[in-house]
Amino acid sequence: MANFHVAWFHHNLISLLTAAGILAAFLVAALLVRLTGASIMRKYISNSGSEHEEGLVRTLRSLLTWVLVLAGVYYSLASFPLIDQSPHLSMLLSRGLDVIAIIVTTWAVIRAINLFMVWRTNTALAHGVSSRDIAHQVNTLRKILDIIVFVIALLYILSTSGVNLSPLLASGAVGGLAVALAAQDTLSNLFAGFYLGLDRPIREGDFIQLESGQQGTVMEIGWRNTRIRLLPNNVVVIPNAKLSQSVFTNYTLPVADMSLYVSCGVAYDSDLQEVERITLEVASVLQTEIPGADPDWAPSVTWKEFGGSSINFTVGLRVKEFNAQYKLQSEFIKALHRRYNQEGITIPFPTQSVYIMPTVSSPNHDGSTFDASTQASTIDVDAPGTASS
Repeated sequence: MANFHVAWFHHNLISLLTAAGILAAFLVAALLVRLTGASIMRKYISNSGSEHEEGLVRTLRSLLTWVLVLAGVYYSLASFPLIDQSPHLSMLLSRGLDVIAIIVTTWAVIRAINLFMVWRTNTALAHGVSSRDIAHQVNTLRKILDIIVFVIALLYILSTSGVNLSPLLASGAVGGLAVALAAQDTLSNLFAGFYLGLDRPIREGDFIQLESGQQGTVMEIGWRNTRIRLLPNNVVVIPNAKLSQSVFTNYTLPVADMSLYVSCGVAYDSDLQEVERITLEVASVLQTEIPGADPDWAPSVTWKEFGGSSINFTVGLRVKEFNAQYKLQSEFIKALHRRYNQEGITIPFPTQSVYIMPTVSSPNHDGSTFDASTQASTIDVDAPGTASS
């Protein structure tokens, strides 16, 4: 009996030492990768030292470290006779380590995707792309890729664990069809939200005008609705499906700067060269003084037509954003009117002359005759409600 215990102890001691040796060897290899792997990998990747490259090196180093640790655990446990001689335990060990390996690999892939998105963002910014545009696009794409990787990893874990995926996928297809039929409007808004996020016809912060004539700033583009803050400070909520199918004007694209044209007219006896000079002086001053106006813009005067009572022209101004046009237009009209009054330039208003033509004499009720030619007169309508004869 004593010899049996000694032999059993000696056999298990050898197994323990073998397992410990295998695990120690893999742990030492993992430690070496942890300590020296980064410097070795940098030689083959790049020497620029950028943030995304350093992140890639750290990700690869962590992945190799975990692979060596898991391999050491697997081979050390598999060296035990109890596990080696039991198919069931061997299968459980193999599946467990496979699941852990899938989780580690999934983490590494998601980490690599995020690093790629950082590199893509930096590259786009270096080429002059708007930070707001690229940030939204990258975040949307990153979320989609992360979800795809996570779903694939989950299905692979279930398959590795021995779960039969055929009934699950079949029931999921039937359930998905039922959900799609029951939530058509929600799904249409969801996919329209994806379209708005990827195609970017509007962005958060853009000033737009809807088909209904409503104008406002885009506050939020959600998965189902888009919220727009109108000029009276009210919020209108529009389903994404309806917004994606409508015609709207985006005053922020391609740039937020926009031109402003103010119509005006002067009397026919005005010196047009002098009128143009004075008008440009007033416009140039306001372009530099009014907040929101473009100080680098050179105003222009374009003569349009000979009107009924004036020679009409337009003045071209420039603002940096849509809302700034109201202040600039108001101040320009006041300043131009004041300057025209100082310079003696007339801004005429419409006038109309009415002539009463002579008619054939006709008898009055008392038998006398009325001669319309003696009553002919001219009425000059200078303004609504006034007349002279």
